[in-house]
Amino acid sequence: MSSIHETIRTRSRFLLTGHENPDGDCLGAEVALFHLLQALGKEVVIVNPDPLGRTHDFLTRHTPFRHARADEPLPPLDVVVLLDCSQLSRTGALAPRLRQTGATLAVIDHHVGSEHGDGQVCYVDATAPATGALIRRLYRDFGMPLTPAAAEGVFLSLVSDTGWFRFSNTDHEVLSLAAELVASGVDASALYDRLYRRQQPEAARVLADALARHELRLHGALAMACLDKMLMERAARADFDTDQVLDPLRSLEGVEVVALLKERFDGAVKLSLRARKDLDVQQIAAAFGGGGHKKAAGATLHVPLAEAAQRVEAQVQRALAQRAASAIPSGGVTG
Repeated sequence: MSSIHETIRTRSRFLLTGHENPDGDCLGAEVALFHLLQALGKEVVIVNPDPLGRTHDFLTRHTPFRHARADEPLPPLDVVVLLDCSQLSRTGALAPRLRQTGATLAVIDHHVGSEHGDGQVCYVDATAPATGALIRRLYRDFGMPLTPAAAEGVFLSLVSDTGWFRFSNTDHEVLSLAAELVASGVDASALYDRLYRRQQPEAARVLADALARHELRLHGALAMACLDKMLMERAARADFDTDQVLDPLRSLEGVEVVALLKERFDGAVKLSLRARKDLDVQQIAAAFGGGGHKKAAGATLHVPLAEAAQRVEAQVQRALAQRAASAIPSGGVTG
């Protein structure tokens, strides 16, 4: 904490960024930190690897967002802040340009192991429900009141990573923070409408076709959906977030793990994992060089889609077998 405080106090020019295809936690944390740094008299810009999608474009009414364009130089920088991730490689094609700036790299994140990422300065708490919650702490530390825009950013982070308070990381602290944000003026109903009730008509067909791709494997313990390039192209045209496939599959009785595999345009496969009970999907993702949380994690596999599906199924099967073995008393079964 002292290092992140010192960095904010002593540096003047900040660039905020996050992972490719930034989600609500990443974007909400960027919004909140942007307004904190501005209030502290800093120069600050947000430059993400990808442009805002239609789902989150309402944020531009109070916060300026830019995305990395090869023909647009980066501004002079003292500090690059990675939010909701800890490795520069997660910023895709933006990574080498950020390295070339020579700026100090700071990480603010809540994922397991992020303190071992690329940050020279780290503020990491894996027990925090969302990255935006860490930015809320910084407001308190600096004695700064939340602006309406910052409050909306923190609330967006919170609801994104707690599934609108449905996930197991929803505790009394999360609900207390949510109550504080609503009391400060956040309109939860309006935010929900902006996020989920503005989808294009084609989105319903993409969702139906994506769900139709799912298979139940490992005697129903694994629900897996494999989305090929063609379907991902349709999703992109409809500005549809394919992660919306995850929760319907996780609701199926008997399913312990949901694996969503998305074939990217470069041929790699993006893996998203969700756990329903106590299986640690972060360890499964780690086997493929990824990470995340116990119940939500991801990775990128540089193999064809069918091979990626086989590897993921094998790793889930291994994890289930290890859990079953650990449940057997050390003395074994006696007859």
